[in-house]
Amino acid sequence: MDEKRKEILTLPVKNLVPIKFRRADDHHILIASHAFWKERIYNAITNKETLDISEMLNGSLSDLGHWLHDDASHPHVAKLQSYYDLRKKNSDFHLQASKVAEYINAKRYDAASRLTESSSAFEYASNAVVEAIFALKKEFDNSVGRNNNGSIVN
Repeated sequence: MDEKRKEILTLPVKNLVPIKFRRADDHHILIASHAFWKERIYNAITNKETLDISEMLNGSLSDLGHWLHDDASHPHVAKLQSYYDLRKKNSDFHLQASKVAEYINAKRYDAASRLTESSSAFEYASNAVVEAIFALKKEFDNSVGRNNNGSIVN
């Protein structure tokens, strides 16, 4: 495991959401949340664990998905187009994750592993989520005033 991935995966993710998107670097929490969910897939393959396919498919059950489906707690972000783009990308990722989970639950671990390779639809969907998070950060940063430490200026 490379050091950057290890660093992201060791961040305390659970219970960080909903984040408030109050600093320019809050997007790292969203990325860590996504990485945590992705790691569940890798661990299930490695440890030959069973996954709940309906949970994998339901994007609103992950921390990121829960935050994305709770517009009222962050109306300043929920009004941005990139927010809705991220919701769609997260949903697409969870569809791919559920397909991998089907292979895992069928004990077809080699096939499941192939579905997570760098050229796979799963990885493409995952990368699209991360790109959408960065797009959200950029649109958010452009939509509000900020002071030198990254905090929102009222």
